[in-house]
Amino acid sequence: MATQAAVQGTDALITLVHHAWADVLGHEEFTDDDHFFQIGGHSLDAVEIMRRLGDTLGRRLPVRLLLRHPTVRSLAAVLAAPDPGTSTAVREAGA
Repeated sequence: MATQAAVQGTDALITLVHHAWADVLGHEEFTDDDHFFQIGGHSLDAVEIMRRLGDTLGRRLPVRLLLRHPTVRSLAAVLAAPDPGTSTAVREAGA
């Protein structure tokens, strides 16, 4: 069962990722479960989003994380891992 701190952390990351997508895509016509490439995203947008999120979180985030976790909710869950460099979710993503 998730701790309250973990849930709050994930909620904050969902908000952060959602805002990054909206800023780069230029619209908010998507839900947190919509596929990035089906709402108008393309590879250059993915690079920009991951650069912005990496700058905000203070770590390098490979674009392949967004490619393998193409929804706001799934990307935020991966970013919420305690140590993304060693977490199962990121290892599975190939990071």
